[in-house]
Amino acid sequence: MLEISAPREEDQKGEGLAALRARIGHDLDCLSYPNQQWVVDLPGQPAGTLDCAVVGGGQFGQALAFGLKRERVDRVTVFDRNPLGLAGPWMTFARMNMLRTPKDLTGPDLGIGSLTFRAWYEAQHGAAGWAALERIPRPVWQGYLNWHKDVTGIRVESNANVIAIEPVQLGRHTIFKLTVAQGGNTQDVMARTVILSSGAEGSGARVVPSFIRESLPSSLYAHSNDDIDFDALKGKRVGILGAGAAAFDNAATALEHGATEASLCFRRPALPQANPRRWMEFSGYLAHYIDLPDAAKWAYMHQLYDISQPPPEPTFKRAIALPGFQLRAATPWDAVEATPAGAVLVRSGQRLLEFDFIIASTGLEVDLTLRPELHRIAPYVALWGERYAPPAELSKPLLAKFPYLGRYCEFQEKTPGSAPWASKLFTITRGATLSAGPSSASNSNMKYTAPRLIQGVTRALFLDAQEAYFERFISHSHHELPDELVARVGGAKVAV
Repeated sequence: MLEISAPREEDQKGEGLAALRARIGHDLDCLSYPNQQWVVDLPGQPAGTLDCAVVGGGQFGQALAFGLKRERVDRVTVFDRNPLGLAGPWMTFARMNMLRTPKDLTGPDLGIGSLTFRAWYEAQHGAAGWAALERIPRPVWQGYLNWHKDVTGIRVESNANVIAIEPVQLGRHTIFKLTVAQGGNTQDVMARTVILSSGAEGSGARVVPSFIRESLPSSLYAHSNDDIDFDALKGKRVGILGAGAAAFDNAATALEHGATEASLCFRRPALPQANPRRWMEFSGYLAHYIDLPDAAKWAYMHQLYDISQPPPEPTFKRAIALPGFQLRAATPWDAVEATPAGAVLVRSGQRLLEFDFIIASTGLEVDLTLRPELHRIAPYVALWGERYAPPAELSKPLLAKFPYLGRYCEFQEKTPGSAPWASKLFTITRGATLSAGPSSASNSNMKYTAPRLIQGVTRALFLDAQEAYFERFISHSHHELPDELVARVGGAKVAV
């Protein structure tokens, strides 16, 4: 039986961030083996070429850059389009009060206990503060990520938007040219490998139903991921299409900013109550979904899309506690139109609903062709619809558009021999979830997914220069014993 010792007095008080930083340094020193530089340049490689470019500096991008640094892949830069300190969605379109996952989640720490959120929180608030914490407030999580970036020393370029990725031939090898827009200028950055860690939208786009887009001026609607001026909704009636967690978050935010009504409308006859994703949080599934046959992966994802999931209990309670919140089951939207008074008329069957503003909480579409930065990549990589034909009863065209990835979340070439460089491009966006697991891009699975991606990058770098490594091996002097030591006991010197 595992014995847990009583908390130390300093743990109860909080050791402070300076002491924690020192502890992290010692932990990393203890785990540093092997610690020698090893990545060699390719013949003709341009100066300044990165070993890896990470596109997206949220929690996963940071973790991957840190993991690569530990593996002595030293030339790594994270490019994030957000301002400094605001990487990821946490201070933009994420509108929950608290994270949806349990407070004891791990992920960006990559197995280093002193780098966990808990260690960071306890260093400031002590063990008692940790015990009192129910879930992680969203701004607090952003603060932890900012601290993680600082203490790990990874290199992040903020306000840097990667607008194009293009394979470039370099003799027998291929590297990638990234066009980066930053500060009103663009520059080209060369990289040996690329990881797309650009969030849920990084493999597609937001979905606003065409009957909304084509019928209303943009001033009357938004997607739940948009930058919404909630202050402008004070005194307004807000209609929300959808009943997922984001729909509840947006409804609550609107009401907290003074909206008089927030109505969630959805097609299902009742709100889903089961959350199968909590069931998935055991090591066997999280670690080995990747090893399932294609048919099993498809069946899991098909089922998840069919049954949907409810909002977390705190999210639900936050919304229903607010005056003006309404839940309208069995209320699909068939059509919308703007009224002469500037309101929105929604038709649902024989019913008419009127709002002053509507929010489409209608999710995201996975479709690589919708990503401008992937225009030179998308035509050459394999999709699930090209590699697997499900039974008729499990047909789902939206899943067919997901990229078909390898074990390391690397792209596969659509046609053998047409794009051998595809395996040096990796993704941990929404599009990775069918190949790598429904939770692969979340904190709950980072413990298992991130090491595979890191290993994929180091594998690609090593195999790409394998001839150079063998040449170094056969030309290197491998003497273990110095000549003078052997001579002292009469051993003969043997030339090698």
